[in-house]
Amino acid sequence: MTTKKYAKPALTVDEQLSLLESRGLLIPDKIKARHYLNFISYYRLSGYTICFEKIIDGKRDHRFKEGTTFNDILALYDFDRHLRILVMDAMERIEVAVRTQICLVLATNYNDGHWHLRRDLFKPNYKYYSLLSQCEMEQQRSKEPFVGHYKKNYEQPTLLPAWMIVELLSMGTWSIMYENLAQRHDKKKISDTFNLPPTEFESWLHSLTYIRNLCAHHSRLWNRQFTITPKQFKDYKEYFTPATTFAAQAAMIHLFLKVISPDSKWTTRLHNLIKSCPFVEPTAMGFALEWEKDSFWDL
Repeated sequence: MTTKKYAKPALTVDEQLSLLESRGLLIPDKIKARHYLNFISYYRLSGYTICFEKIIDGKRDHRFKEGTTFNDILALYDFDRHLRILVMDAMERIEVAVRTQICLVLATNYNDGHWHLRRDLFKPNYKYYSLLSQCEMEQQRSKEPFVGHYKKNYEQPTLLPAWMIVELLSMGTWSIMYENLAQRHDKKKISDTFNLPPTEFESWLHSLTYIRNLCAHHSRLWNRQFTITPKQFKDYKEYFTPATTFAAQAAMIHLFLKVISPDSKWTTRLHNLIKSCPFVEPTAMGFALEWEKDSFWDL
């Protein structure tokens, strides 16, 4: 296979503006555009230009549709930024609820505040000692007052109890920990709280971790095909088809919030956000036509 050497030159901000204009983009306020390109990279912003570009013979032409302005691209970029903020707002509640339930169920099932130190509670192939190393590392580098209090007053066990360590470990760690619990009855008692079977709950935790990490790294949610997808729950199959869309992610978040925060207006805020941007087509995000009229979304 023949490979090519990457040889695109680095462009100054003014050269970037000239390139955009040569492709038909209208830039009425160059001072404003120059400011944004100084703080939002050209490459990052280019991910939001695709829907404004002409398509010739099924391929991107890189030239803009007539009348497209720099402000149009900024509006779509700003929409996506607010979408990430909205998802992270939901993720805060979901993540806290999930780790609370995992900790509560296992601590009470085994009457052990240090249940995470029991190797027998996890599958044989689980990298259990990596978990202990991670717990130790997070505990050592934490500046939280409760960590200092524990170290000052208790010598054994050296690691924090589960209800303290729960505050230090990532969503990804809890997702993998749940997946590797040895006893199905433990997994079921946790997932039952969220009205889900264990298999679906495990899959959804992986998907939540993925979308949370996308948001944390400021990655694009709009116009993304999600590569880690939630397993379709038979009771709501139509809302998870296709599972690669944002709508499937939104359905998963919505079902979690219905349990955790029944009075949440998250879907209403989502609907209002989508309506606020004229360049966002809900069906392109996986939503059905007139999705707002479907009682599933509680709008």
